[in-house]
Amino acid sequence: MNDHENKPVGKSDREKLAKRADYVHRNRVARAKRYEIGAMMRFRIRGEKDWHEGVMKNISNSGVLFRTTHSLSPDAVIEMAFVLPVHLQGESAAEVFCRGSVVRLSQSEAPGEAVPVAARIDHSRFLRQKKEIQGSAKFLSIDNGRRKS
Repeated sequence: MNDHENKPVGKSDREKLAKRADYVHRNRVARAKRYEIGAMMRFRIRGEKDWHEGVMKNISNSGVLFRTTHSLSPDAVIEMAFVLPVHLQGESAAEVFCRGSVVRLSQSEAPGEAVPVAARIDHSRFLRQKKEIQGSAKFLSIDNGRRKS
């Protein structure tokens, strides 16, 4: 057999491949579910005074993808602030403050063009808690199709 021809896989090779596949499967990190949001956000490099604007494309419990015209560097530590819409009766929108870092970004092809930026969320907190609207329940649950407080 020539070196360029396919060689049959022996038992030891199959065992190595099986162990490798098992290792990859056990050590795979599940990707967090993303939620499309399309909301405006503000961000700044940690320690700086000036805030910049961006538009969130999606968010997960581990990070956020947004577009901005402001130049950022890879691994920049940033602070982010945004409002998440809440769809439960009796609650106001949730204001969120996060700290994290840029993990991926694209380079702008033209000056002033918005580019996608992926940022990891390391810490987050709610700035405003839910408010009860007078006369409505704070939490609603569905029981056999009927609302229940």
